[in-house]
Amino acid sequence: MDKAALAVQAVFIFTLLAGLTVLWAAVQSTHDERQYESAMLRALGASRRRVLAGVAAEFLALGLLAGLLATIGATIAGYFLATRLYELEYQFNLLLTLSGPLAGMVFVGLSGILAARKVISTAPVTVLRAA
Repeated sequence: MDKAALAVQAVFIFTLLAGLTVLWAAVQSTHDERQYESAMLRALGASRRRVLAGVAAEFLALGLLAGLLATIGATIAGYFLATRLYELEYQFNLLLTLSGPLAGMVFVGLSGILAARKVISTAPVTVLRAA
């Protein structure tokens, strides 16, 4: 049983790392678009703080939705595995249910904010001339 638990943990860690890699690639794929949008907003008078707040709100909302979907999927899968496969009584855990959306917000929000800081630091005139 210990080997099975270790195998499940290894698969979980691999899946988590793969998900973080995909998240980072997705954020980087929109780098040019975000840089142009940021330059336009700043050229029209928006402050760096306001642009960063808008990007942060967007990524926090995406993280919340991703965490909610993951939590719903994991809860359904856990229920069916516990009751059908292992014939156990399902124990609903409110703490784990709340931690999924929170973790999604933290990971997606932080990666978006980190990517946006690099985008916002470029002068608008430089970006707009290159476009």
